[in-house]
Amino acid sequence: MRRMAGEDAGFLYMELPVQPMNTMALAILEPARRADGTPDLLTVDRVHDHLRTCLRVLPSFRWRVERVPFGLHHPVYVEDPDFDLSYHIRHVRVAPPGGPAELDRVFAERAEHALDRRHPLWQVVLVDGVEGDRQAVICRVNHCLMDGVAALTTFSRIFSARDEPGRPAEDQWTPEPVPTATRLVVDALSDRRSQIPTLPRLVAKTWRNTRAARAHRRDAATTVPRANKDTPACGLNDAFTAARVYTRASLPIAVCQQVKDAAGVTLNDVALAVVAGALRRYLLDRDDLPERPLTASVPVAFEPADAPVRQWGNRFSSLTTSLCTDIRDPWDRLRAISRVTAEARTAFEILGPELLPEWLEFVPPTVAEAAMRAHHRTRKGHRDTADVSVLVSNIKGPAAPWSFDTATVSELSLSGPPSNGVGSNVMLWSYCDQLVFSILSFADAMQAPRQFGVYLEHALTELVAAAPPTDAPPPTPLQSPVDRPSRSGRSIASLVNRGAAWGPPQGWSPRATR
Repeated sequence: MRRMAGEDAGFLYMELPVQPMNTMALAILEPARRADGTPDLLTVDRVHDHLRTCLRVLPSFRWRVERVPFGLHHPVYVEDPDFDLSYHIRHVRVAPPGGPAELDRVFAERAEHALDRRHPLWQVVLVDGVEGDRQAVICRVNHCLMDGVAALTTFSRIFSARDEPGRPAEDQWTPEPVPTATRLVVDALSDRRSQIPTLPRLVAKTWRNTRAARAHRRDAATTVPRANKDTPACGLNDAFTAARVYTRASLPIAVCQQVKDAAGVTLNDVALAVVAGALRRYLLDRDDLPERPLTASVPVAFEPADAPVRQWGNRFSSLTTSLCTDIRDPWDRLRAISRVTAEARTAFEILGPELLPEWLEFVPPTVAEAAMRAHHRTRKGHRDTADVSVLVSNIKGPAAPWSFDTATVSELSLSGPPSNGVGSNVMLWSYCDQLVFSILSFADAMQAPRQFGVYLEHALTELVAAAPPTDAPPPTPLQSPVDRPSRSGRSIASLVNRGAAWGPPQGWSPRATR
């Protein structure tokens, strides 16, 4: 039995019928070829066998959520004595012709539904019918189980070769006894009692850090937007219905690196500027661009960089920054985003990234759930009450492709849930030589998702065109097949040829995740 941290439980409390809280992955599988050249397509049985070999290194996949009687404390995870791997595996066929649009639609439909809390909170879906004799795998995991750091660990263990060193062929497991109601109550009261001595210290820390943060904000040369108060109203915050839409875009890391180096900013800043440019153009098309700049929530982990590898749990807080969409010139916009985000991070560190998660330990479930329902009712239909315009998070991924059973994962995108009146969650990560943008949105908030995906590519093109000339030597061409068309159908080879040779991202923050 494991007590859920307050931050973990918070994502459980946030889940509503129109707001499933799922972290998701979409993997495009290139099948191995048989001796006769035909594709060796996976079956449900093979997916079952592959996942069975993974369970030993995915302990959270056997945990079921057990609520504490009377809401005395946060729920606990217990090992499900009735765990049935087959229950967590689904099989669907994408509609013809099985292209990106059809596959994205299947993904969005899966994002519209919460996972059944009577079982461990995850699911894997094998998708047949993907164009080019390919398949896909969709993974869903409730956000209460993992943030971006833990998701990276989880997905690296799912999308890996079956003969990984140290992985047993069979998994022997005996569940722990399910705790009785009496034990749940006794343990909850004991845990609450142990929290009481820590409360004065937390109050003092909150007062001290808040005072320091206010003083810093007063004297700072750069103004950081405040959540809710400085967020303009627009269609991006029409986020109160169950329907979801999804789109993806992949941009060459080499080109993003070139822009980063030319501007003297971080790769995170470039990613934010690409999102800002795309949102600006998208909203201009709809005559919906606010005069005030859009704002973004950027999750940042507060655990040390040398922390042990973990497969579950949430260890992050979020800072608010500006996307500077009131600035027309893309290069000036990038530099402004960099300045504001740097100042936002400084203020964030002064306030203490761990402060909110520490307070969440004390919030009773009944209070948290009631507050979330009231919060949703109050904000429904009111654009001007959203905390931020968009969620933007990132993870540093692998430099070499992963695999699933015998298939190679040619493309892999991760996605987080939009919530609380913020209509779109933009999650990006590096996979091989690409920076993959994955956008999951409320359908009302993003009415033309594929067009927005195209605008992400346009935004990077604008930054490349706006970059000042340099005396750098000619770039080394990429060795990967970059002449393939992007998801918009437009070749990105011309962009790559202007970039530097790809290498591990510099200036990237692997702990800044959701």
